[in-house]
Amino acid sequence: MHIALLPLDERPVNTRLPQLVGALAGAHVHLPPAGDLSRKKHPAATSALVRWLEAAVDGRTPLDALVVSLDMLGYGGLIASRTTQESAAAVLERWEVLRHIRQVSPGSAVHAVSLVTRAPNSYNRDEEPDYWADIGADLHRYGAALHRAYLEEPPAGESVDAFRERLPAAHVADFSRRRLRNHTVNLGALSLAADGVLDTLLVTADDTAERSAGSLEQHWLAHWKQTALPAASGVSMHPGADEVGAVLVARAVLARLRSEPLPVAVTCGVEHGLERVAPYENLPIGQGARGHVRGIGGRKVPVEDAELIVVVHPPDPAGGDWAHQHPMVRDPEHAEVRATAETVAGHVRAGTPVVVADCAYPNGSDPALVSALARRVPLTSLAGYAGWNTAGNTVGSALAHGAVHTAARERGVADTAAHHRLLLHRLVEDCAYMTDIRGAALARFTDQVRHSTLPEGKAETVRAWIAEQLASAADRFPGFEGWAVAPRSLLLPWDRTFEIDFELLRPQER
Repeated sequence: MHIALLPLDERPVNTRLPQLVGALAGAHVHLPPAGDLSRKKHPAATSALVRWLEAAVDGRTPLDALVVSLDMLGYGGLIASRTTQESAAAVLERWEVLRHIRQVSPGSAVHAVSLVTRAPNSYNRDEEPDYWADIGADLHRYGAALHRAYLEEPPAGESVDAFRERLPAAHVADFSRRRLRNHTVNLGALSLAADGVLDTLLVTADDTAERSAGSLEQHWLAHWKQTALPAASGVSMHPGADEVGAVLVARAVLARLRSEPLPVAVTCGVEHGLERVAPYENLPIGQGARGHVRGIGGRKVPVEDAELIVVVHPPDPAGGDWAHQHPMVRDPEHAEVRATAETVAGHVRAGTPVVVADCAYPNGSDPALVSALARRVPLTSLAGYAGWNTAGNTVGSALAHGAVHTAARERGVADTAAHHRLLLHRLVEDCAYMTDIRGAALARFTDQVRHSTLPEGKAETVRAWIAEQLASAADRFPGFEGWAVAPRSLLLPWDRTFEIDFELLRPQER
């Protein structure tokens, strides 16, 4: 099975994670040459990517599907979509290669993703235009004010006019023009789906809020989705971003392994837990999870009819965020932690594959839950686990893992070593690193409170120290004793501590 992947950006979460998901079923996920991809704020060579896509369907390698980030193809990457001055016409012209692919290779499915531009509530310009350092959080609130004004709600703070009077006019104009361009382009993505060029289109949004510029634009996009596309069009809209490559690879693999959609149940041991809205998102977590089920090509069903169960550990009402405001970690016998762990254990004992989506806190696991799970079930019995970044990232990546593993087992093609490798990777990164080692690294080597780019000259020192701490991290997780992070394999994408990548060695590989 061969899948061509044009990723959202060059980070391992968008390149290697989809490959790890494909490997669960022996699928080969092919990437463009690394030199043609983006490098953070440096856009990719889009003309080279167009040629790579054309070559991918030339018939030399049988291609089952393409997974395409429209932001990478059109702008040169996720960050480029937020920072460059590309015109909508130029972006849409690059997308025309997909029409050509549809004509010359009608048997290759095309699964695509396009993002609604974020407006984060911060003064961090690391991934935004430079003026974000001065007025970024103000622009986030300005977008919320625009949304409330559109809905004819009373202002919650400054009015739209007050923001316009106070903020630099040139920056507000740039913010508005950039959003108009990106919204125009997203309408073009809906047109590609309506024309049958795309088999699947996920329009996702990261780092948003219930009232925001992006949420208002999603409202307009939803109108055209409902108006111009049939219900079975393969178009879905929900929170997420960095997990979508893995989700769409899972969709492509499942299409080859199964003739019918995988029946998936989404449940929660905490009463009304699926109704909570996670930080950085604009929908109840259960509604977002249903979008991910559609994203993999699955079918949402009741628990009793499911071949895969996703148990959501819901957001902690007390708040907290492992990236910059560490939560007060609960006891493993806390009522909500216990409820999730016992729900998981009950389904494991019943024999249905279970995925755990640990959404208690953004940007890391709930250590209490991991501990409570380990007391009740072998961690190796899980069909998937994730607890990183946003709830959408967590649910989507855990579901992609569990869905491919489940379908591959049904067909007798599951790679158990690949499954354990991905399961442990998430436990080590999301629990051992994000909730413990990452904060210690920042405190030890910097005066930063957020995980921005490391000070010049510090990256290698920090990387070496983190690698030393991670060397025996696998031993924290029962059932994975003897596994280890490979020496010198640790990477700090974009020279920051926000995320890591590494290779895992099984005991017999050490």
